[in-house]
Amino acid sequence: MARRGSAPRHGRAALPLSRPAWEAASLDRDELSGAGACDRAGKRAGRRARGLAVKERDGYWHVEGTVRAAGRSIRVRRSLGLPAEARLYDVAWDEVRAVEKDIRAEAAGEGGRGDPVAVAGHAYLSLPRQRPVAPTVIRIIKEIVGKFGTRRLNDIRPDEWRAWVAQRQAGNKAATRERFVSGVAAFQNFCVAHHKLKKPTKFERDKAARNPRRRARRRVADLRPDLIKQLFDAAHISLRAQLAAEWSTGARVSSILYGARICDVMLAPGRETITFRETKNGDDVAAALHPTAARILREYVDWRGGLHDREAPFFLTYKRKPYADNGRGGGGQNKTAFLAAKRRARRAILGRAFDEAKGLKRRGRREDALSVLLRARDDARLLRRLTQHWFRHLLATRMRHDLRAAMEQGGWRDERSILGYIHDVPEGRRAIVTAFEDIDAEPSVAKTAAKPA
Repeated sequence: MARRGSAPRHGRAALPLSRPAWEAASLDRDELSGAGACDRAGKRAGRRARGLAVKERDGYWHVEGTVRAAGRSIRVRRSLGLPAEARLYDVAWDEVRAVEKDIRAEAAGEGGRGDPVAVAGHAYLSLPRQRPVAPTVIRIIKEIVGKFGTRRLNDIRPDEWRAWVAQRQAGNKAATRERFVSGVAAFQNFCVAHHKLKKPTKFERDKAARNPRRRARRRVADLRPDLIKQLFDAAHISLRAQLAAEWSTGARVSSILYGARICDVMLAPGRETITFRETKNGDDVAAALHPTAARILREYVDWRGGLHDREAPFFLTYKRKPYADNGRGGGGQNKTAFLAAKRRARRAILGRAFDEAKGLKRRGRREDALSVLLRARDDARLLRRLTQHWFRHLLATRMRHDLRAAMEQGGWRDERSILGYIHDVPEGRRAIVTAFEDIDAEPSVAKTAAKPA
């Protein structure tokens, strides 16, 4: 080693060993960037500087660095989602400061700003489910994302959520608003569990509209057997079999179209049964078939043919094609056929009524003729309002004497659900009312006891 001030051996410059020079070299080394430190062959990179910095990588601004929070160092390396353009450099730094604030808040247990609404909405719709997401839920999530976009979940105030719901549901019925709020609340609960939302918004709920004790009133009591037969006669055999199954089992249209295979139908005399797989609530429902419904289904089987594939769908279109599951959107794919059958049934009812009224007029019975026409008009109006869901209400009303049997036949889980479908007075209450004192009865003579002398 050369002495201080002497010429170095082998032509190498000697390192200054004085304390001021050593401190200066150390400071210069600490100021080297990570890339510069790594350029030294065989040397370990120097300690990284604390704090976050904006870096460009793959055409996007990234944040890199270390944040010291809650007694520990947290390494950060993520994309800011911003193109690496000069005009967005200041925006990138604003996002970096927000990232650091979130990290410190999460480390302290206070929670950060949460994920962007768009990210949470995409994750909610992409969540694996046993059944596809309902179209109404998809529309609600799209509206939420369209309203709040990339805003962070915890940056949106509760009054903003409530004001948006009020503006969106202005003029709608209470039940419609409750269904919309339920969709928003389900999304917020998902964000609490998975996307760092601190707490969901509390909405004012209408309990009566949210859980109605009664469904919408339907004139199922006026749906006489002759009207049902008239509708069946006006329907094509492919639709007639579906209506017969709905009339006998009270099954939903989705269960009829998508839930029954050939192997799920038993038409042997005395054992007529149809099983619907994976109904709306996820249960399998084995329902008994009325003999008339079984007869219609046998006629349908003769028309259908092709029973070799036992796993094939049982109900087909009039073209003998299976119904395609539309993911619970719309009203299935037999609505057009059902509307056409109702039109033909109404025409037949009105046509017969006009013919009967003409005969009565010839015999001078004008009042009877008018009564026939008015009754036919009322029947035609009833058929116009009729939907396939009425058969579900009709089943609950006819089987009201045995709630357990009705729940198993229609696939209800809770007795409160079926009670909302019943359009009649329970027998127990009817018996109590019948036992009231009859005002038309002869008054009874009260027996008075003799008073002691």
